[in-house]
Amino acid sequence: MAMSKKGSGGFSFIEIVVAAGVSFIFFGGLIFFATSTRTQTSKAVNYLRALQIAQETIELVQSVPLEKVAGGGVQIFEGSLVNPATGGSVKIPFHNSSAWQPHTKTYPEQYNNAWFYRKVRIDPVPAGIANARFLRKITVDVYWNESKKPERIDSIGKEPDRMRKLSMATLLFDESETY
Repeated sequence: MAMSKKGSGGFSFIEIVVAAGVSFIFFGGLIFFATSTRTQTSKAVNYLRALQIAQETIELVQSVPLEKVAGGGVQIFEGSLVNPATGGSVKIPFHNSSAWQPHTKTYPEQYNNAWFYRKVRIDPVPAGIANARFLRKITVDVYWNESKKPERIDSIGKEPDRMRKLSMATLLFDESETY
């Protein structure tokens, strides 16, 4: 009488369940890692774009004579980078007296997904600092959202309805002051 060996014909149900569980955990981890990496990359791209917008705005203000932008003349550089009526990009602002005129007239469409908004302030430097009368502080605040349309695209006179904020400041030399 010949006896057959048990288990020599394939995998048992328990082995299949364990292999499926291990595979599920492994591939689930890979999918989670890929998704979180994509989200973090998107946030980093938006942060770098906000940094570029702030630096560009400072350069735009610096290209205009200080007497033309002092006292509220910086409003041309403020506002949403997305046109609320069309959903498209707005024109890059520049002052007519500026030596720099932008090559392209609008921002790239990739900027529209974050709903960038910027505010600009020029303040006097506190009097306690040496040579403060020659200096003005320019601050640019850039606000944006991460994959969510804000309730108010244009926030004139109000705090922008955005999730993130970046501030950049520098000093301007006031050449109109006498030595």
